[in-house]
Amino acid sequence: MMKGTLLWNLCAAVFAFLFVSSISAQVTTFDTAIYRGTIAFFSFFVLSYVFRSFWSFVTAQSDTLEDNHDSAPSASFAEMDAKETSKMVRELLNEDS
Repeated sequence: MMKGTLLWNLCAAVFAFLFVSSISAQVTTFDTAIYRGTIAFFSFFVLSYVFRSFWSFVTAQSDTLEDNHDSAPSASFAEMDAKETSKMVRELLNEDS
């Protein structure tokens, strides 16, 4: 599932339209500025869709990694492993002295 909604695409597209139109209106005719703004609108709408898809893919990978940490061994198993490890460390320390 992609993060966010199509509202983000629309906001990015409107921002691009306004930005490109206002910059272009200073150096070209009004018709050309609107044409360039329209191209920017559709381009940014598609680009934001691609970005949201990519972002969803990246965060989905980290979500599955976090889920694997939740399935850790039970506490009794970890405690038993800790006791065995401490016993092994004590034996190694006693060998050196």
